[in-house]
Amino acid sequence: MIKKLVEKHDAKFQRAFEIIPGLLTWLVLLSPLWLGRVAPLAVAFFLTFLALFWVYRAFILLVGVLIGYRRYKRELKEDWLGKLQGLWGFEHLKHLFVIPAVNESYEVLEGSLSSLAAQKYPAENVFIAFSVEEKNAPRVLADVARIKEKYQGRLGNLWTFVHPQGLPSEVVGAAANRNWAARQAVKKIKEEEMDTADFMMTTLDADMRIHPQFLARMSYAFLTDPEPMDKFYQTAVYLFDNNIWQVPPLMRIQANSVTLAVLGSWVTEPSRKDTWSCYSVPLATLIETGYWDATLGVDDTPFYWRTFVKKEGKFSGSHFYIPAFADAVQDKGVIKTHVSQYKQLLRWGWGVVTFPIAMKGFLTTKIPLGTKLLKLYHLLEQYTIWRTVTFLITFGFLLLFIANPQVRLTSAGYRLPEITGVILTAAFIFLLPVTYLRSKITSPMPASWPWWKKLWGWLEGPMVIINLLTYTLVPYIDAETRLMLGRRLEFWSTPKVRSAQDGKK
Repeated sequence: MIKKLVEKHDAKFQRAFEIIPGLLTWLVLLSPLWLGRVAPLAVAFFLTFLALFWVYRAFILLVGVLIGYRRYKRELKEDWLGKLQGLWGFEHLKHLFVIPAVNESYEVLEGSLSSLAAQKYPAENVFIAFSVEEKNAPRVLADVARIKEKYQGRLGNLWTFVHPQGLPSEVVGAAANRNWAARQAVKKIKEEEMDTADFMMTTLDADMRIHPQFLARMSYAFLTDPEPMDKFYQTAVYLFDNNIWQVPPLMRIQANSVTLAVLGSWVTEPSRKDTWSCYSVPLATLIETGYWDATLGVDDTPFYWRTFVKKEGKFSGSHFYIPAFADAVQDKGVIKTHVSQYKQLLRWGWGVVTFPIAMKGFLTTKIPLGTKLLKLYHLLEQYTIWRTVTFLITFGFLLLFIANPQVRLTSAGYRLPEITGVILTAAFIFLLPVTYLRSKITSPMPASWPWWKKLWGWLEGPMVIINLLTYTLVPYIDAETRLMLGRRLEFWSTPKVRSAQDGKK
């Protein structure tokens, strides 16, 4: 009955679920002002609870990063190709990389494709579907041809496609380009009389490099998984070493924060993870889901939820610790770089479009009730609590005292802010070992840096609070607000600018 109701009034349910995340976020964000007038003590205790929650999350992050770092170092020492020998299915396992491109430079593209050429995996079983937007196709395809010639024999199965402009039912974005590339690649696979059931699919951004053992390690995870058709595979070590020491401090803080958050959360909360950026699934799963949604600019996280709903809840992630390397945001000039960082995070924040997908899926499928409730909690925590917690623990009591000055005269109003301050100090203590571990995971600072610049680099760990109150806050709330108001986000491709000193790891 509910399924028929949702299907009959799909547009109305869609619109209602688009409103909910932004509405809840703004209600919580402004709660010290509107709730503080009628229930000030409730707000005061809620703010104190958020501070305790923050300490708990900081501790969990520290534990996750510490364990993840040890696993990372251990996996780098293994011979993963050797471990694959003798495993059932290895001889037949093939890999398809899907790479969408816009107008990336030769240097950026060579970095990505050369990392595929360097894989410690049989080259004859590696296939690449490289698709470029039609507007920039002549120059980009010429660069790809040069790269293929340079790495002759190691990039033999490189297919190039041009994604046409203005296809019906498409919006501009990586999802449409990926969708086109994968569909064209599947046609090629069938034309060459290969079996799509033998393929794993991995999506890479055009700037991304992968470690030489990445493919072998992912293959090992797939071939030893008891339920490989119901999994996606993703690295827990997502580094921005391509240009990490050439970008302004806030960009570096943002990039390192992503690295640590991804690593820590895969260790401590793997059941909460969804597809993002670089991930692998059986090609059969991609086909079953219907590829990517070309009506969305970006379909990384939505792909997970569409597959999760399609499989009625039986779809989850498996991870490993061989790294992938991406670009931190870098544009031409400091101001443009900061603007580009905001636009990238706004695009990431647009992942909130998964909320309507998930909610309609909960109402129309036979996903177990316990799974639905747990996933709903995770979504609300992600799109409401995490969007507001930093702002509220920093400015919440100030807003409460503005809304209701009498609260200052109560014992709770006097003591709770002090208690909260002590709690937050404890939380930031956890950042010190995390900062140290960050330095062990990422590439080292340039040896040519003067001592004061290296000291500044170490201080970037505690400076994360600046990032939390700017880039980790505003663009995400912006995205939720746009969706709540019925506005749409035009896809924007992050510029890929490299300086001559860009390091490799």
